[in-house]
Amino acid sequence: MKSLRVTFYSILYLIFSCTVLSAQDYELEDVSEAELTLEVYAKDSTAPAAYLNKVRETYFDYDSNDDGWIIVTEVTERIKILNKEGLNYATKKIRLYNGDSGKELVDDIKGVTYNFNSGQIEKSKLDKDAIFKTERSERWDETAFTMPAAQVGSVVEWSYKMVSPFYKIDDLIIQEDIPVIDYYAKIRTPGMFQFRRIKKGYFDIMPKESVQRGGITVNGDFNQSNYFNYQELVAEYEQKDVPALKKEVYIINPDNYRRSIIYELISTNFNDNKREYSTTWEEVARTIFKHDDFGGELKSTRFLEEAAAEILAANKTQDAKIKAALRFVKSKISWNGNYGKYTDEGIDKAYKNGSGNVSEINLLLTALLRECGVSAHPVLLGTKRFGIPHFPTLEGYNYVVVGIRSEMQTILLDATDKWSAPNILPTRVYNWKGRMVNEKGVSQEIDLFETIKPQIDRYVKAVLNEDGSLEGELKQRFSSLEALKIRHSVGTQDVKNWGEKRLDYFGLDELTAHQLKDLNKLEKPIVESFQFKIDQAVDQVPGQIFLNPLLFFRERESPFKSDERISPIDFDYPFTHNTNISIELPAGYAVASLPESTKIALPDDMGIFLYTIHEQNNILQVMTRINLNSTFMPADYYQTLKEFFKIRIDKENEKVILKKSI
Repeated sequence: MKSLRVTFYSILYLIFSCTVLSAQDYELEDVSEAELTLEVYAKDSTAPAAYLNKVRETYFDYDSNDDGWIIVTEVTERIKILNKEGLNYATKKIRLYNGDSGKELVDDIKGVTYNFNSGQIEKSKLDKDAIFKTERSERWDETAFTMPAAQVGSVVEWSYKMVSPFYKIDDLIIQEDIPVIDYYAKIRTPGMFQFRRIKKGYFDIMPKESVQRGGITVNGDFNQSNYFNYQELVAEYEQKDVPALKKEVYIINPDNYRRSIIYELISTNFNDNKREYSTTWEEVARTIFKHDDFGGELKSTRFLEEAAAEILAANKTQDAKIKAALRFVKSKISWNGNYGKYTDEGIDKAYKNGSGNVSEINLLLTALLRECGVSAHPVLLGTKRFGIPHFPTLEGYNYVVVGIRSEMQTILLDATDKWSAPNILPTRVYNWKGRMVNEKGVSQEIDLFETIKPQIDRYVKAVLNEDGSLEGELKQRFSSLEALKIRHSVGTQDVKNWGEKRLDYFGLDELTAHQLKDLNKLEKPIVESFQFKIDQAVDQVPGQIFLNPLLFFRERESPFKSDERISPIDFDYPFTHNTNISIELPAGYAVASLPESTKIALPDDMGIFLYTIHEQNNILQVMTRINLNSTFMPADYYQTLKEFFKIRIDKENEKVILKKSI
C-alpha cells in the first residue's frame, strides 16, 4: 500500500456527526476574462501561481471480472500562472503504485490551456502524444504531461481518473506550495469499509456529511439477484483561500504540517466476516513479521554461520560481539540509498551483491547478531522526512534499525552509515519514537533520544596584543552526534586538507599544529586542537580597545526573523554546547566596561542559555552554555523562543571595552 505520513502534535482526530443530507455535485464555471488578465494574487503577492480550483471525488466501485472492490478518484485542477517561476506548475506528475497484488492505473486524461489574446480567449488542448509514462522504480510508475502553449498569464486545467485495487484512499492534500483559492473534495465510502479520519496540520474543517444508497452488479448481470444494495457515507470538504505552505527555518519536513485529511482503513465487513486492520500495535507487529520480506528474511540465515563463527572466536563479551557484527556488516554491504521496512531482493542477495536498502542491511545485521547469540530485534521508525505514526498503522514506517535490550537499556545500531556506532545513528532516524517488534507479535515503544547526549566542549587560551592581534590555542571535544557530524564532514578526504578549511571557517590568519584525535574510533569523542593567530581581532581607537570576548564562537544573527509562525520548531537533536575562553589582556590596559552575566531559560525545561564573564589579574574569563533539551517545540512557543535567541545573540555580541592606563 501507499505510504501514509503523520506527525507529532499535528494529529487531531476529527469527530463527525452523520446526518442525512442531500449532496450536490461540484461543477466548475467557465474560465473568465478576469482570471486570464489577473497579474498578482492579492492575498499573496509573491505567489508564482495559484490554484483557482482543486477538485476531487473518490468513490468505491466493483470490478467483478478482476480486482473486486476498487477505489476510483476523479481529479480536476485549474491553475493560474502568474510569473516565470509559475511555469513549473504547467507540468503534472501522477505517481502510481505497483504492488504484488495489482497496480494503480490512470486514464481519461484531458487538459486545456487558456490564453487571452486580442480580447479573445484561446484554447489549446493537451495531445495524447504529450502524455508520458515512466517506470520510476520497481514499485512506482509515473504518468506526466506538460500543458501546451503555457505562458505567464495562462490558466491551465486538467482532469483525470485514477483507479486503485488497494484499500487506500489517497490523502486529501488541501494545502499546496502555492495558494489554493477554492478547494473541494467528496469522499464516498461504503458501509462495509470503516475508516479513521485524521486531520494533519493546523486548521479547522468540518465536512458536510450525508448517507446515500449505493449498489453494485456482480458478474455483469443486471437481474435483481446479482444486484446488491448498500449505504455509503458521503463527506464533502470545502476550503477557501488556503495560503501557500511557506518554508520556515528549523522544520525538517514541511509536508508534516501541510493541511491534509488522512483516511486510515480500520476494518472491512463482508457478509458478517469482519477483518480489522492495524487496530493495535501488536497486530501491526504480527502483520509486519508475517511478511516474507521482513520476518521471513530472519529465518533462512545459514549463509551467515561462517561469519558468526569467526566473530564468536575472536570476541567473548556481548559488547565485543555487537561491535564486531556491526563492523562486519558495514564492511560487506553498502547502502544503495533506498528506504523501506521491507527488503527489495532479500538479505542473502544483498549480501552477495554488496549493496542493499535500509531493511536489507539492518535485517542482515539483526540476523548476524542472532547467529552470534545476541538477542537482537528490528526497530521500526519513520525518518524525519517521513513522519511519526501516532496510531497503529502499517503505513507509518519507512526505516528499520536494530535494537538490543541490555541491562535495562536499549542499544540501537544502524549499519547503513559507515561512521555510525552503537547508539550513534545518522540524524535522519532521530524522529522521536521507534517501535521494537518481534515474531511473537509483541512490540515496544523506544525513545530514540534516550541514549544520546550530543555535546561540544570548547576551550580557548589566548593572548591579546596591544596592536590588536590575538594568538592562542583551541581545543574542542565533540561527543555523540556532534562527533558523527565531524566524521561526515571529514569523510574520506585527507585530514590535512580538511584542517586547512578551518582557517576560513574560523576566520583566522594562521592555523598550525592541527590535530583530530580519535577520528576513526567511532564510539569515542573527537578532540580537535590547533594553534592560531588573528592579525586584527579587535576594533581600536587611540587609547581604547573593543574586544568581543567570544571571538569566533559568537552567533551573529538569530535564525528566527518572522513575526509569526504556524509550524512547530523542529531541531535535529538535543544538544549542549559549552564554551570557555581565557584571554590575557595587553599590559597597560584595564577593563573599562564589561558585559553583565546572564542566565535565561525556556519554559518547561526546554533549554537554557548561560553567560558569565569576569576579569582577574589581567586575565579575562568568559563562559557560555547553550543547552537545548527539547527538539520539538509547538508554534505556541515561537515568540518565547524568538526572544530567547534574541537575548542570546545580543549578549554574545556585546564587547568588552579596554582603556589604556595613564
